[in-house]
Amino acid sequence: MGFKTEFSDGKRVLLIMNPKAGRTTSKLRIETFQRTLEKYGFKPELHLTEYAGHSTVIAEQYGEDFDMIVCSGGDGTLNEVVSGIMKLDKKPVLGYLPAGTTNDFAKTIKVPKLIEPSVAMMAKGKIQTVDCGTFNGRTFVYVASFGAFTKVSYATSQDAKNVFGRGAYIFDGIQSAFEIRPYHARVTTDDAVYEDDFIFGAVTNSLCVGGVMNLPRDMVGLSDGKFEVLLIKNVENPEDLPDTIHACIDLNYDNDNVILTQSSSVTIEFDEDTPFTNDGEYAGAHRRVEIKNVNPGYDMLIP
Repeated sequence: MGFKTEFSDGKRVLLIMNPKAGRTTSKLRIETFQRTLEKYGFKPELHLTEYAGHSTVIAEQYGEDFDMIVCSGGDGTLNEVVSGIMKLDKKPVLGYLPAGTTNDFAKTIKVPKLIEPSVAMMAKGKIQTVDCGTFNGRTFVYVASFGAFTKVSYATSQDAKNVFGRGAYIFDGIQSAFEIRPYHARVTTDDAVYEDDFIFGAVTNSLCVGGVMNLPRDMVGLSDGKFEVLLIKNVENPEDLPDTIHACIDLNYDNDNVILTQSSSVTIEFDEDTPFTNDGEYAGAHRRVEIKNVNPGYDMLIP
């Protein structure tokens, strides 16, 4: 499915930008992005985010008045914008310029990070309807996760991300590796129930999770109505842990400690309150979570 060729001719764009995301978002970048949109025939109206959750408010309040929403920021900004879009009766098409540190979902959909090719891609008007999810009723874009390394994404300070980029995640990830602990959980999918001690779990629609875990490209379908469910069991011998982690990094899922399956809905029950992240942002501690795939989700401009 694609837009007509005249899509970019004078179409109004709600431009939502997070000025604190990543190391490359600046006044110059904001002005360049606006001018480039205008160069390709768009009419952007800029809104800069001022606080956590502001992108959702902007998208929900103004979204139906525009043909298209373009957001620039990290995974958290994208999460907020999609959350706003999903509340609308008339959903505008979404364009995305990644400006965060890891940008896992942008890697999956292969969206350019540079302004000129990104806007050129948007002007071509090729769109895909993309699944999203709900986590106890709350919208998320591509991943809900718990356990090892999950804390790194939201505990790493924004200043450290801006200065050191992905290196900040790696440094904090090394530290958190010494804090890995198991969570006893009962995970119910469409076809099976898995009960064990897990050090990591993710329900995802992305090729990459946390900038570390990788999933097979032929398995991940953005619009197939299913999530990929990745569970890593606790290892009895700590010396086996690096091999288990590397198995996921290297796409080698023939490992007794790793479960990889698909499901349209997932229920996870714990013996204790367990911290979760949604799209890299802290989502609270829960004893029971219900995750559902939303299909169809929203329309997104893709290369």
